[in-house]
Amino acid sequence: MKKVSLLGLAMLLFVACQQKGPARYATTGAEIDAVKSLVEDYHKGNWEGWLGHYADTAKLHHNTSEKFSRPPKEVMEQLKGLLATTSSYAFEDDPFYEMIIDDKGETWVNFWGNWKGTIAANNEELEIPVHLTLQFVNGKIVEEHAYYNLSEYMAMMREIEAAKAAEEEADE
Repeated sequence: MKKVSLLGLAMLLFVACQQKGPARYATTGAEIDAVKSLVEDYHKGNWEGWLGHYADTAKLHHNTSEKFSRPPKEVMEQLKGLLATTSSYAFEDDPFYEMIIDDKGETWVNFWGNWKGTIAANNEELEIPVHLTLQFVNGKIVEEHAYYNLSEYMAMMREIEAAKAAEEEADE
């Protein structure tokens, strides 16, 4: 009887510990592959491909709160403007990706990476940590939150503009 009870308890524990439902956390999957492709399109300047990852109604929040969203095309133009000041840029080779399914059943992919770029006007290199969290529905990004600090970049742009202005003034 004791053996039967122990066997029953062991089976109960085994069954209770089985995962139920879909995995809620992963480091591989179709959505992660989509974000890797999004980053690759960004690296290559393939803006049509980059836009193709987003749903038509996608809301992007780059360094803003929930109430300030922009469509992908507007964010794309902003990114292109920033990148036009660089001679090279890329994320380091070892970004981290993870996918979660939250308590609401929503699928999100998180990305952490270090962006490195060289400013064309002065050949200075910048490194900016970036975090993205992207919500997927039916294989498309429907919401994106991006966090990165552009203060060093902006300070460098102001210095470059001030130097240009001083140079122009000296030439007059």
